[in-house]
Amino acid sequence: MSTSNQALDEVRTLCRRVLGAGPAANEAAARAFVEAGPNDRLAVLAAALRACDQLATDGRGPSDVDSPSPGLADAVARELAAASARLPARQRSLLALRERLGLSYEEIASVVGTDPPAVASLLAQARLQLRVERRGGASDAAGCEQRERVLSIVARRQDGEPRAPADDDWLMDHLVVCRSCEEAHAAMLESSVCYRAWQG
Repeated sequence: MSTSNQALDEVRTLCRRVLGAGPAANEAAARAFVEAGPNDRLAVLAAALRACDQLATDGRGPSDVDSPSPGLADAVARELAAASARLPARQRSLLALRERLGLSYEEIASVVGTDPPAVASLLAQARLQLRVERRGGASDAAGCEQRERVLSIVARRQDGEPRAPADDDWLMDHLVVCRSCEEAHAAMLESSVCYRAWQG
């Protein structure tokens, strides 16, 4: 696959995950290529997010979930599409960039315009919120004083991002004694596995 075809596929995937599978996603992808061209992967992805944000601001957010079709995979895809559509656009963008396109934290930071150290926490929150949207209920934000540290380490570990070996040791010890953080860890893993398996 040529570089421009790969860029086109990635931009279309990103726009569909942020805006749904309707015409707004196609329009956002077209705008991104007009603005940035296909040669700089991160620039065209950043342009795609700007186009998605603009269209979402104009009221053209995620499209309705498709009509039912048979099969477990289709039912799971509909469930994930509906849950994702309820997330804020920034969280949908982060999940698509990491889980579908496999960008590193540094690349994600460049595309969304944030600092690389913030990406772990942002992804952790997106994953936790996706699980809430899939299963209902409220996010468990209470509990542990070490919650932010836990979520950041869990996200980096889950995504194979650099971290201090001492952080991994601390995390494993902490998860043994903190039920709230252990549940957050499981929720983040569940969200990632489901999102990565979601085709469409």
